[in-house]
Amino acid sequence: MISRDGMTTRLKNKIKICACLLLFAVCLTFGVSNLLPCKAVSNDRTLVYTCRQGVTCGGWADRQKGLIAVYLMANATQSGFRIEIDKPCDVKSFLQPKSRDWRLDKGKTKDLCTEERVYIDANGRKLRQNLKTNNISQFFNKDINYVTLNSEFSHYIRQNKLYSHNLKWLKKLSMGQIFATIWQENMALTADLERSYQSFMKRTNGRKLICAQVRMGGNPSMPEDLRNRNDMNNLINILDFFRKYNDSERFRIFVTTDAEQVRVTVKRSFPGVAIDTEGVIAHVDQEKDQKKSCEGFKKVILDQHILSTCNVLVISYSGVGRHAAWVRGTPTDLFCFIGGKVIPCNFTHDMFQPSNW
Repeated sequence: MISRDGMTTRLKNKIKICACLLLFAVCLTFGVSNLLPCKAVSNDRTLVYTCRQGVTCGGWADRQKGLIAVYLMANATQSGFRIEIDKPCDVKSFLQPKSRDWRLDKGKTKDLCTEERVYIDANGRKLRQNLKTNNISQFFNKDINYVTLNSEFSHYIRQNKLYSHNLKWLKKLSMGQIFATIWQENMALTADLERSYQSFMKRTNGRKLICAQVRMGGNPSMPEDLRNRNDMNNLINILDFFRKYNDSERFRIFVTTDAEQVRVTVKRSFPGVAIDTEGVIAHVDQEKDQKKSCEGFKKVILDQHILSTCNVLVISYSGVGRHAAWVRGTPTDLFCFIGGKVIPCNFTHDMFQPSNW
């Protein structure tokens, strides 16, 4: 008769054997290097802003905040900086490097120690508080550090005295100036998207471009967006704002939006004056149709670029419009569409930027 202790010992041994076999199978499938902690094998460090399929990254503005944050961390630590966005499709189809090459050569990372970290929403806000004083390299100490986040970091990281020399160029710049500087120095439209932009601008034929970015939130075009930003009943206030520009000899009106109903209403209200870009409306992180999501990705990048060149700009409570306004570079003829009203605003106005951003 086998004692209870003997049965327990045999059961434990069987569990150990099964666990070892399972670990062996996983190692064969994924490779040991992907399962065990590794140490950096190079003196060089690279920080990669990454947004991959299957990972929550946020919308386009969230990704812009994330890649600017990773750029600043790389700049502070004198590390390499790269961008890898393949969700919903490769960002290199729409944007290309400008002053420095931020493209990631996967072939050169094969034998290096890598790590992936995701800091979305509250986790990102916690990280930026830590980096006001702590050593960035303690958090990102591998050869290749893949980082996904969606928080603004410039206000926090420039307070870190460990990097006061490397980041001294930030001291006299506002948050918007920092964003615009990094974006304009590093990002350019691809040749294909530049042609789309130039084709759009030809339709203005030298007339002043009057623009609005109207974010509605949850609507039939964005069924996965659960937050309401504006109400369709308030669209009349945008239309009233545009009426003084309803002169085809002097103006062109452009509206980018997350609601097809807004798009249709503006075109119908200002025939001969309103112009538009091609493409579907889709949230790049929530749309389940990959083809539609990729088309929406292209459109939001092009539309944001157009907004940054407008003579008059109205933005909603949205990072896409806010970033465009920063790149545009002036609060002159800048308006905010918040709470159903269109009011003059500037880069420090409470309605332009949330305090907890």
